[in-house]
Amino acid sequence: MIVGLKVMCFLTIIPVKADRADEAEIVTQMLFGEVATVVEQHNQWLKVNIAHDGYIGWIDEKQVTEITENAFSILSNIEEHQQEEIRLYDTPWGEVKVIQGSPVISNNTSFLIDSYNFKWKNANEKTEKNDEIAELALRYKNVPYLWGGRTHYGIDCSGFTQTIYHQIGILLHRDASQQVKQGEEVKLKSAKPGDLAFFVSKKGNVTHVGIVLNDNKIIHASGYVRIDELTEEGIFNEEKGEITHQLHSIRRYQS
Repeated sequence: MIVGLKVMCFLTIIPVKADRADEAEIVTQMLFGEVATVVEQHNQWLKVNIAHDGYIGWIDEKQVTEITENAFSILSNIEEHQQEEIRLYDTPWGEVKVIQGSPVISNNTSFLIDSYNFKWKNANEKTEKNDEIAELALRYKNVPYLWGGRTHYGIDCSGFTQTIYHQIGILLHRDASQQVKQGEEVKLKSAKPGDLAFFVSKKGNVTHVGIVLNDNKIIHASGYVRIDELTEEGIFNEEKGEITHQLHSIRRYQS
């Protein structure tokens, strides 16, 4: 691999690590079809800049494939076509499970990326179009918490919100402390399902985020993706009988 090379994730999901080692901390993940630029190489480890959110980390070169500048430009600017349900694709590398939030070039039954052909295994089924953020979020209920996670196999709080918004074409930054700087602030009494609620630590730093639901509820990743009550003070955990996260602000995002 050469510095500056453009690469694409061709697997369902791959880990992006803080350092060039298998045992290194996972800081985020790349999904099928997501692309990045190589900024450094050390043996089989590539340090990459992920196109859609600018996150930098280390990946195994065996888990990505080289793509052209043209394919990189197309894949890094996809807004409309986001996978909304798990599907199997026939690819040059065999069958690949493509999960929610993964970018696909087209809603057609097959498409090309450079010379690579991709075809739905279940192409006769129709994808149900759903632009409701809150409804998409509910599909992740009970998914286990995983620091750096962004999928049904494990997800963290800001990875959860980023992935849901990505599915409807709104690109959020990776961390809660970054997402809170996007969008427009609204009052809790004016909050609508799909708005994001941010929470602060005892030191006053934004460290947690969740998605507002109807009836003063919030869905968020804390231990697992769960639904709790949202109050003026913050998140009320009924099991513990206490406020577990202090409310900072509510924000709304437009495409």
